[in-house]
Amino acid sequence: MVYINPTFGSPERREQMFPKLNAEQIARVAAHGTSRQTAPGDLLFEQGSLRANFFLVVSGVIEVVREDAASQQVIVAHGPGEFLGEVNLLSGRRSFVSARVGQAGEVIELDREALQRLIETDSELSEIFMRAFILRRMTLISQGLGDVVVLGSQHSAGTLRVKEFLTRNGHPYTYLDLERDSGVQELLDRFHVTVDDIPVLICRGRDVLRNPNNAQIADCLGFNEGIQQDQVRDVMVVGAGPSGLAAAVYAASEGLDVLVIETNAPGGQAGSSSKIENYLGFPTGISGQELAGRAYTQAQKFGARMMIARSALRLTCDRKPYAIEVDGGTRLSARSVVIATGAQYRRLELENLASFEGNGIYYGATFVEAQLCGGEEVIVVGGGNSAGQAAVFLAQTSRHVHVLVRSDGLTDTMSRYLIARIEEHPKITLHPHTEVTALEGHGRLERVLWRNNQSGKSESHEIRHVFVMTGASPNTGWLDGCVVLDDKGFIKTGRDLQPEELAHAHWPLTRPPYLLETSLPGVFAVGDVRAGNVKRVASAVGEGSISIHLVHQSLAE
Repeated sequence: MVYINPTFGSPERREQMFPKLNAEQIARVAAHGTSRQTAPGDLLFEQGSLRANFFLVVSGVIEVVREDAASQQVIVAHGPGEFLGEVNLLSGRRSFVSARVGQAGEVIELDREALQRLIETDSELSEIFMRAFILRRMTLISQGLGDVVVLGSQHSAGTLRVKEFLTRNGHPYTYLDLERDSGVQELLDRFHVTVDDIPVLICRGRDVLRNPNNAQIADCLGFNEGIQQDQVRDVMVVGAGPSGLAAAVYAASEGLDVLVIETNAPGGQAGSSSKIENYLGFPTGISGQELAGRAYTQAQKFGARMMIARSALRLTCDRKPYAIEVDGGTRLSARSVVIATGAQYRRLELENLASFEGNGIYYGATFVEAQLCGGEEVIVVGGGNSAGQAAVFLAQTSRHVHVLVRSDGLTDTMSRYLIARIEEHPKITLHPHTEVTALEGHGRLERVLWRNNQSGKSESHEIRHVFVMTGASPNTGWLDGCVVLDDKGFIKTGRDLQPEELAHAHWPLTRPPYLLETSLPGVFAVGDVRAGNVKRVASAVGEGSISIHLVHQSLAE
C-alpha cells in the first residue's frame, strides 16, 4: 500500500478539513447513531459504494483509501475525534474512496438520514461538518482525486463539454490530453479505444464511455441513483439556476419534500459567469460556479434531492398531482411545480455556426474555456453584464479582447463598474455598431469576419475564440400550451395575466393567481423564464424564495 501526501494547505485549513470533536460533541453525535467495534482490516465501505454512511472515530485509526488498477493509496488516516466523509454523504452518490480499519477501536455510525437530522438540529456540529465536507471536496477537485479519467484533446468540442459537465457538477476528475500528456497511448491500448473515440471517459476504473452524452455520464457515475421516481412530492423544481436553487433551499428547509430536475448542472447561465461582483454579501465578488456550488450543497444539507442531466419534456397539466415527463420516459409527480428553466443566449445567425460550437464558439467564460485561449485574441459578443464580466476575466490571460455590440455603446445594458473597467483596460477594445458576419475554419474556428453597420466597413481577423453572450430565449418549449406565455415566449404570472387569458386557460379558482403563479394553479414561474423578470442574480434568488411561501398557500387550499 502506498501512502500519498495531498496538499491540504495551511495548518488552519487542515484543521478545518480534519477537525477533532471533543467529548461533549462526540456524545451529541452518538445520540443520533450506533456504536460499532472495529478490528484491523475491517472494511467500513468500498470505493463506489452507494450511500456510504458517516463514521466518527472514537478510538483506533480509520484509513481513507483510493484504489486504481495499479495500486491502493492512503489519502488520510483518521484518529480519535475525527470523522469521515465529504459532500457525497449528503447527495447519496457513490463514494470516491474506501474506508478500512488501520487500528482496532470503536466508531459511531450514522446513515444519511440520521446525519441530515443531526445537521438540521445542531448548529455547531452542522457548521463543523459542512465546512469540512466542502473543503474536502474542493481538495479532491483541485488534485484530481476522483473516480473519473477523461482522455481528450483541446481541439475537441466533446472534450470541452465533458470537462464543463464534470466541473460544473463539482465532480473531481483526472484529465489527460492526447497532445500533451505521456502515457495516454498506454491507457488507450489498455481499454481498447482509439483516437477517433475521444473524448473517452473511464468511469470508476472499469467502464469505458466513448464520446458520452451528459446523461450517460450521470448514469455511469450514479448521479441519480436512489431517487424514488414513483413518489408524489410536495413540490418539483424544474431548473437549478439561482432561482431554482433558492426555491429548493427554502422548500427543503421548511420541511417540504422537494425534487429538482436539471438538464445540465447547477447554476444556469449564472453558473458560467467568471465573477459576480454586485451580489449582496460578497464585496470581493464570487464566481457563478462557486455560488451555485454552495447553494447546491445547501439544498442537499436540508434534504432536497437533485436529478441531474435530465430534461423536462412535457408537463401534464390536465389533472393533479401534476406530472412531468423527463427524457428516458420517466414520469415524476408533484402537488406543485416551480418552473425555473431560465433562458439561453441567442445563437448567432450564421450558416456554419454549429460546426464551431465548442471548438471556437462558446456560451460561457469560465476557467475551463479560458485555458483554451491563453495568450490569444478573443471576441466577446454582447453588451450585458455577463459579457462585461467575461471580457474582464478573459483579459487576464488573453492577448487582447474585442467586445462587439450592435448598439452605440454599453451605457443602457451594463453596470457602470464594468463599463469603467472595460474603458480603462489596455487589453480590451469596444467595437460599437459591429456584428459578426462570417466564421471560417477547417475542423475548428480559424478566422472571424465582422462589419461596422454604420460605416459598412468589414474586417477579417485570425481569431480562434468567440464568446457569445447576447440576448435571451426562454426555455419554455416543453410546456406545450399548459401556461400562458407572452409574445416572446416568457411565462406570464400574477397580475400580468389578463382576465381574458385566465378565462381562456379555464382558471378554476375564485381567487386571482398569486404573485409568481402561472395560469395553472399551483404552478409558479421564477427567474429568467418569467415575463418581466429583472435580470439579476439577487432578483432570481428572491423570486425562488418567495415562490415557496406561495407554494405553502397553494398546498393548503
